[in-house]
Amino acid sequence: MRIVIDALGLPILGGARTSALGWINALGEYDRDNYYTVYLSQFENSLARFSNIEQRVVPVRSRFAIRVWAQLYFPFLLARKRATLLHCMKNLGVVAAPCPTIITINDLSHLILRHFYPWLDGFYWRFVQPFILRNAQRIIAISESTKRDLIRFYHLDPDKIVTIYPSCDEEFRQPCGPWRLKQVQSKYGLPKSFIMYVGSFGVHKNVKTLIRAFAQVAREVPHGLVLVRGAHHTTSDRSVEQEVSALGLEDRVWILGPIPDDELPCFYHLADLFVLVSLNEGFGLVLLEAMACGTPILAARSGGMPEVVGDAAYLIDNPMDPAEVASAIIMLLSDQQKLAEMSIKGLERSQNFTWEQTAKRTVELYETVGKNGRY
Repeated sequence: MRIVIDALGLPILGGARTSALGWINALGEYDRDNYYTVYLSQFENSLARFSNIEQRVVPVRSRFAIRVWAQLYFPFLLARKRATLLHCMKNLGVVAAPCPTIITINDLSHLILRHFYPWLDGFYWRFVQPFILRNAQRIIAISESTKRDLIRFYHLDPDKIVTIYPSCDEEFRQPCGPWRLKQVQSKYGLPKSFIMYVGSFGVHKNVKTLIRAFAQVAREVPHGLVLVRGAHHTTSDRSVEQEVSALGLEDRVWILGPIPDDELPCFYHLADLFVLVSLNEGFGLVLLEAMACGTPILAARSGGMPEVVGDAAYLIDNPMDPAEVASAIIMLLSDQQKLAEMSIKGLERSQNFTWEQTAKRTVELYETVGKNGRY
């Protein structure tokens, strides 16, 4: 099969980028029989080792312009390459593709939390996306939660939607030696004990509620709060640092910018507790990373998060309530036995998500859809 992958417009950091590149790398490792052409906004070194993966860089930077380019030129390129199918990996599709299309949908936060997003994004997801999804041959949902949302908002045929889970990099499953942990702790001046969050500061990530909860926790525990910030995007809450200052927490909260990928596993290993009180996640890749490192997790009972962590994490019902978040943090940090049990359960749970299984199920879907290809 000649498979074309649309991976245009991946952010420089974050779960969407990590998941998409991990997915393509997994296909390269698992599938040596088919030929892939991947369209990207920049060359990716990790993909260069695969002889059957060709990278094509589209030097268009504007988020809007790159989708216009895709709609205008992809149909021509797909026809010229006699593509068996097109797999769009980042929620968006191509209207006039001359071959069957598969679209991966990460989440429907633009509809579920539409008041957080620009009106143009909301317009697209309410009126344009339904048309594109109905014309796709298959849709990959990265969780059953996302599948349910697709059916709820777009009334799609459930048989058209296939749930395929992503995974995390193998580095998170490897131990970090004591010397390496000490090196990272010293480099960033991290506190001896800390609670951690990893991700963007998008409003829907609810980081300020975590900070307000920590303001209550700080009186009870010696821990610091380490926030590892991802890339900025259209919904970034740029008042997080002001919130820290307003609560007088400058000496207890570490706000770090993006850190090297090879250091992130050490942060998880050093943390006593990982907290994610996001208002919606299609999957929550950071949860899988934390479990793979054996880090206990406190998360919100929303979106796909309960589906990912199972019984390996402590879930709260109201992530907008700082008091509920604070109470859960204090309870967990005061119960070392429970934290140890959560760590073991997380390690076991993480084994359910592998890139090999992701690639296997994706190639099986390609074979099913490819039988109906035009070429």
